[in-house]
Amino acid sequence: MRIVLSSLLLLAVASCDDGEPLAADEAAAQLVDRNWIDTWPENADDHLHVYRFTPSMGGGVYQDRTVFEGRFELFTFEATGDTLRYRFPGKDEVHTTAYRIDRVEGPAPFTHRLTLEDSPRGPAVYYGWNEASGASPFELD
Repeated sequence: MRIVLSSLLLLAVASCDDGEPLAADEAAAQLVDRNWIDTWPENADDHLHVYRFTPSMGGGVYQDRTVFEGRFELFTFEATGDTLRYRFPGKDEVHTTAYRIDRVEGPAPFTHRLTLEDSPRGPAVYYGWNEASGASPFELD
């Protein structure tokens, strides 16, 4: 029941346009070095999707996982204006999509929402947070 309510809450937040859109240059800066997840796990076997864009490591990683195990795929990317261009070398695939980052206030601990117009993997909406806050979806109580 708790999972259903959490999913409904995230769906309600994603479906409303309550965020403050960031300018393209700020969105590009906020995109990188942040975990973007589609849902906050409450149990070790909850399923989630994660993007992390890390230019200092040569690209990014997409994860389809639970808290402790899953599948990953590496990619390179270029963020220009409101467009993201991915290259998935393992499948020799290139994908381009518009993206937007909004500043949001929750559900806690989320502070940002990433929306991909045409997601190359997983859902179209992901959430980020201020990782300095100490919140981590990979440490369950």
